Amino acid sequence: MRRRCGGAFPLTTFLLLANCLACHLPSAICFLSSSTHDALLVFECVRRGIMPKVNRRLRDDERRLIRSGAVFVFDERESGIKRWTDGLLWSPSRILWNFLVYRQIEKKAGKGATTSSVTDDSSPLSRGAHRSPSGGANRESEIERALVGSLKSSYPFAKDGLCKKTISIQVHGSTQHLISYYKVEDVRSGRLRTPLSLPEISGLDISPMILQKSNFRNPPDIEVLPDGTLRYRGDGSE
Repeated sequence: MRRRCGGAFPLTTFLLLANCLACHLPSAICFLSSSTHDALLVFECVRRGIMPKVNRRLRDDERRLIRSGAVFVFDERESGIKRWTDGLLWSPSRILWNFLVYRQIEKKAGKGATTSSVTDDSSPLSRGAHRSPSGGANRESEIERALVGSLKSSYPFAKDGLCKKTISIQVHGSTQHLISYYKVEDVRSGRLRTPLSLPEISGLDISPMILQKSNFRNPPDIEVLPDGTLRYRGDGSE
C-alpha cells in the first residue's frame, strides 16, 4: 500500500498504515478546528491504541513527514522528548481558545517586523474574503480566526507556508502534547477533514482522565453521570 504525498488520508487507510509502520510516524492525518473536541478525540484514539504515539524525536530525514495534515502526539515521559523540534521557523505563538497557534515565517523576524503578505490578493484568506457576498464577512472572519488566530500581518509569513496548532494535557502525571500542521488553503478547499467529521471516531466517549478541567485554559462543558464518570458535552463559553 503506497502512501499519498499530498492531500489527506481516509482514516481507515491511515489506521492500516499505522498498524504496520513504526510509531514515529504522524499519529493522524487531519486538521484540528478551534473546537477542543477535535483534540480530545485524537488524545482518546491515542489512549486506546487506535492511533500511534511518537516514541522518539524525529531524525532529520524523517522531518519530511511534517506536512499539511500531519498530527503528532507524544508523551514526554515515554518518548524522552521535552521540546518538539521540526526544523522550521515559526512566529511567536498566539492563544486560540485551548490551543497555541503559530505560522511559518521566511526568516527570523526582528522586533517590530511587519508584513502585509497575508492580506494581499495572493493570500488564500484574502481570496476567500474577496469572493464573499455581502453579509459573508463575519463568516470569513470566523474561518480566518479558527485557522490563524490573530497572526495576520505581524511577521514575514512564508508564502503557502504551514500553520501549527498545539495543545497539551496531563495524563497520569505525565504531559502529552499534540502538534497539528496544516495549510490554510488545504483547510478552505476541504482537502483536510477534522476528527469530529470522521464517523469512525466521532462517537467515542472521552476518558475522564483526559477531561480533567485542570488540563484546559477554557474547560469544556462536562456532565457528571450518576456513577460519577465524566462525559464531554461541548466547549465552554468564551
